Amino acid sequence: MPYNIMKYDGVELPCFTIWQNGFSEDELEKILFLEKLQTFQKGKTGKSNKDSDKKIRDSEVSWLVPDANSDWLFSRLSGIISQSNHRFFMYDIDGIESIQYTKYNENQHYTWHWDVSFGWQSFIRKISVVVMLSDPDEYEGGELEICCNGNFEDTQKLKLNKGDAVLFASWMPHKVHPVISGNRKTLVTWVMGKREC
Repeated sequence: MPYNIMKYDGVELPCFTIWQNGFSEDELEKILFLEKLQTFQKGKTGKSNKDSDKKIRDSEVSWLVPDANSDWLFSRLSGIISQSNHRFFMYDIDGIESIQYTKYNENQHYTWHWDVSFGWQSFIRKISVVVMLSDPDEYEGGELEICCNGNFEDTQKLKLNKGDAVLFASWMPHKVHPVISGNRKTLVTWVMGKREC
């Protein structure tokens, strides 16, 4: 299957797109209200129940599940994902996981990683989605860097605007650079689908 191409700063990027202004100011305020209802914990790596090595990942996370307060958010994200998948990915997808609310404070980061698991699973992560909840001027550092085409010499560093959503193939390595100052907040989810081979 040929790649679907998106351009960012004039560079062609396969399996990658940005949905600009995906969420309005009113919607972002509703998301920030959801933050007040959450209990945050240290982010983990992989399926381990142990705290992550801070050299690998240092962040605070909470999990949003569908309920009376968040149903609208799952519906809104599903619409963005469906349209983006049709235009840029054309993957066979079935739904999304819970939504991870992630906060990076000063010096927090996440080193190179990918969102797929090795081994045999009937369903796998196919598309990773990151929604930016912070204005670029609210924090310094904290850029999202994505490795394009599996080549670490071909990366794209992003500092999204508040309300933007970036969608990329879950097999693509990516990282969050250390936050130098301020606070970086995002929503993250993964689009699942049946394993194809």
